[in-house]
Amino acid sequence: MSQAKALSTKQKIIYASIDLFAQKGFKEVSVRELAAAVGIKASSLYKHFESKEDILDHIFIMFKERMAQTVLEKEKLKGDIDMISPENFFQASFERFKLVMWQPEIVKISKIITIEQQRNHTVRQFFIGELIEKPILILKHAFDLMMENGVIDPVDTRALAEEYNGYVVFLYFEQNFLREALDLDEIERKMKQHNDFYAHHVLIRKGERKK
Repeated sequence: MSQAKALSTKQKIIYASIDLFAQKGFKEVSVRELAAAVGIKASSLYKHFESKEDILDHIFIMFKERMAQTVLEKEKLKGDIDMISPENFFQASFERFKLVMWQPEIVKISKIITIEQQRNHTVRQFFIGELIEKPILILKHAFDLMMENGVIDPVDTRALAEEYNGYVVFLYFEQNFLREALDLDEIERKMKQHNDFYAHHVLIRKGERKK
């Protein structure tokens, strides 16, 4: 990492932990191994974190902060919905998501979540909250605005959001559980295909409902 010299010891511990947890799994990495990766004594690590679990919590805080950067504020979202078509909204949202989530450390954190959610209840709840429930609520809000603005017919916007995010979760599991490594080009191709299909064949535009 080119900026390594500018990082504080605490930040170095976090980044080293991301690397090791993604490679080996949380349980398989010892505090001594983490300290060695940073170049400090194990006892020194406890000056910055209470435990390995504390480090994992900080990693998830980082992930949540980066995820928040992918979401437009409500007022900005309302302005965008007023100005752009649903297909352009989906694509713009994906481009914003990709800009953050394709960062190497975030890809690694996603891998940690994938590994640990299978055996750690706290991580599983984090996965459900951040990658399933929160995106659905954000999408529902966007669909509510589309409906209020007369872009789409009155509809159950929660169901619309769940249908859209259902494919995203499928793609997440396909890439993270069935493949050795993420294929970012394929994810981008499939998401563009999904966005186009959803905008043109799932959303019902005002006045386009078939009789």
